[in-house]
Amino acid sequence: MPLLYEPGNWGDVLKGEWLCCFLQWWADGGNRRLRYLDPFCGQWDYPITEPARRRWALAPRYAAAMSDRLLSSAALVDHEARRLGLELEARRSDREQNPLDLLGAADLLLFDPYDYFERWPDWTDALLACSQQTTTLVYLLNKAPRGASQFRQYRDMRKRWEGRALRVGRIPSDAVLPRAWHELWLVGPGAASQALGEQLRALTLDMNAALLAESCWESA
Repeated sequence: MPLLYEPGNWGDVLKGEWLCCFLQWWADGGNRRLRYLDPFCGQWDYPITEPARRRWALAPRYAAAMSDRLLSSAALVDHEARRLGLELEARRSDREQNPLDLLGAADLLLFDPYDYFERWPDWTDALLACSQQTTTLVYLLNKAPRGASQFRQYRDMRKRWEGRALRVGRIPSDAVLPRAWHELWLVGPGAASQALGEQLRALTLDMNAALLAESCWESA
């Protein structure tokens, strides 16, 4: 079945760098075990394309985990957990499973369907409940720049999360024609950490600055 997105796109790079940063922070806190939920894990790895490889220059943690194949988020977490000496207890979905059936007690939940922006009403109540005790990382392609209806959709989505500890990072979907944002939300216990928040903020700003530089200057 053809993929609906490009593996190793800027969203994957940002998500991978955030995951690596979270796992390092988790291990540095003295934790020796990680309970991980991934309802949309998809394939374990993918062929590496040259555009994907070029993006790694802005994501040193993510890049260091790669070799001859492009690791999915699930494979990346597995790799980093072994590198950090963490005992990983992972629950990953298959294509036939309802993703909400996988939610439960854990240390980290990655919720990254390709269509979260369109389907958030189907999932938000369950995610709000889960994130009370589980650090939750949500990826979405924020299409608010495309028009008034998409902006209202995004505004309504954000209202549902008011009052929660929330860290949001975003980078443009493209350096030349950014008609959307790759966006990550960190919610739940981990989002309350000032130290983790500052690390995620710094790496996101660095990546965004490099993309902005590429968008505003060319030399042929």
